[in-house]
Amino acid sequence: MRYQLLFIGDSLTEGKLGINFVDLIKRRFPDSICHNKGKGGETLQEVTKRLIKILEKDKHKYDLLVIEAGINDLLLPHIKQRWPFMSIKQVTPVSEMGNLLEQRLKTITSLTNAKIVITTLSCIGEIYNSQLNQNRRLINEQIKRVGDKYNTNIVDVSSSFDDIIINSSSSSYLMDNPINLMIDYFRSKKSRWADKISSRRNLSLTIDGGHLNSKGAQIYCEEISKLLDKLL
Repeated sequence: MRYQLLFIGDSLTEGKLGINFVDLIKRRFPDSICHNKGKGGETLQEVTKRLIKILEKDKHKYDLLVIEAGINDLLLPHIKQRWPFMSIKQVTPVSEMGNLLEQRLKTITSLTNAKIVITTLSCIGEIYNSQLNQNRRLINEQIKRVGDKYNTNIVDVSSSFDDIIINSSSSSYLMDNPINLMIDYFRSKKSRWADKISSRRNLSLTIDGGHLNSKGAQIYCEEISKLLDKLL
């Protein structure tokens, strides 16, 4: 049976900057059709709103949904402090992320019988005890709580990332300027190029504190694939 899998999320799912974990999953499940609906810069509110529109148009098309979202709700306000020219919208406060996810899951589950997978948030910078990563873990607690309430399947990539960065000597590099983001878009197309960027910046799992290198993408692939092996 050729399963229809929908991956929806932000730039990590889109995979145009850094290594694309959805492409790795496609190779693991060649008999399934993987639809990549990642879109860079989107928040939890924007990703889930877009998913609802997709399901309203064709609620029976997909057998399984993988939702990856929420990092930008923390990252965009942080970046705007350094890049005041940047326009952001629809950012949800940390304390309200669980409520938003619950509202959206009510709608999503009413629109589809597809199995739903939600990933926790991987990392925002590779300093384990930074305020951003502390807030990320608060959001992950909400994702797990709400996900369990709606009988979704949680893929806890966060724990795998944390196990590595807590003992790493990674730098505090986190998307230092927009010019580097544009340059990274072109020079991270291959694993060896992405990993070279990481090495130069003294990062373990990402090329810039957020977007994935080959090791970070492999964690997403392995953790999601373990669940897909059970569900498909």
